[in-house]
Amino acid sequence: MKQIKYIISAVLLLLISSCSNTAFIDDLYVAPKASFTVSSTEVEAFTSVKFTNTGTGEYYAVYTGDDSHVYGETGNSGFAANSDGTYSYAYTSPGVYTVVWVASSIKASGEVAHSVDSTKVTVIATDGGLSSFSITKMIKMTDFGSSFFYESYGEFASNYITCPMPYQLWTKGTLAKAVGVKFTLDSSLATLYWSSTAGDTALTSESTTKLLNFYSGTELVPQTLKVITKSGYTTDYEVAAVLIPEFTIFTINGVSGTITRDISAFNKFNMTVDLPDGTDLTTLVPNFVVMANDTNLINNDTKVVSVTANSVKQTSGVSSVDFTKTVEYVITYSVTSNSGHVYTYNSIYEVTVK
Repeated sequence: MKQIKYIISAVLLLLISSCSNTAFIDDLYVAPKASFTVSSTEVEAFTSVKFTNTGTGEYYAVYTGDDSHVYGETGNSGFAANSDGTYSYAYTSPGVYTVVWVASSIKASGEVAHSVDSTKVTVIATDGGLSSFSITKMIKMTDFGSSFFYESYGEFASNYITCPMPYQLWTKGTLAKAVGVKFTLDSSLATLYWSSTAGDTALTSESTTKLLNFYSGTELVPQTLKVITKSGYTTDYEVAAVLIPEFTIFTINGVSGTITRDISAFNKFNMTVDLPDGTDLTTLVPNFVVMANDTNLINNDTKVVSVTANSVKQTSGVSSVDFTKTVEYVITYSVTSNSGHVYTYNSIYEVTVK
């Protein structure tokens, strides 16, 4: 009989304890009410956006709305918020996404109560800029080794790109052909296009297919490139193949100079002119021609060449120069495009007369 009393007493204690715990859980229970803020409802792809809880509940989760994270879709999942009620996320593709914030709490009975709130986030791709551009394997230049192929690395001035080209590319007719390109974009969500009279043609970096062509009629003409993002944002670039100007004739007293390329740079040359012993070197008048005076390259209007010797402007057959020391000649070649931008490139000759 005593044993039965002990059992009954134990059950009563358990019931009293259970009732006490249930009451305790009910006291702690907070009805969920989902509410949240977004740091920005329009964000750039790959840029972090922050979600912050402003509602009530015990647990919070966010469904970002992109692939595999759509609320209510089978097999999709959300992300648990941090302990401070925040969560940060970076979208990788443009689009409009429905973000769902879920607040939940557990009742004493074990039932989980939910509340949801939602908003839309627009993800855009505006940043797809061209960060590097080059023209590949133009010509084999034995000056730099038997297997060396010249590659023209574009020099950027804002959205204008100068691609320096050795003069021999013109004389050999290489620039009359389509060329291959290599480039990098600031975003994987953008594509580079070459714009021509035939329309826009997508370019692939290091493609084996040569598409881009600077040759128009009998001249080299700057070309238009476009970077278009998946959101439709367009950035225009202009690229010009500018020849590295060279002396095709340089004589003093009828003696031609011997020219060698300085292998430290594509636009540097050394020249020697071997005159008879006893020649007065103080007032010599060189005769020179740049790029054969080709009217397709030089027209004194939009394509201009100027020459200086030790920073003094020179005129062939007129300007006298003191050659008792090595003289630095600089040829400046300027090309003005239809857009009004002036592309300029220099070559340097160290001229020694002896």
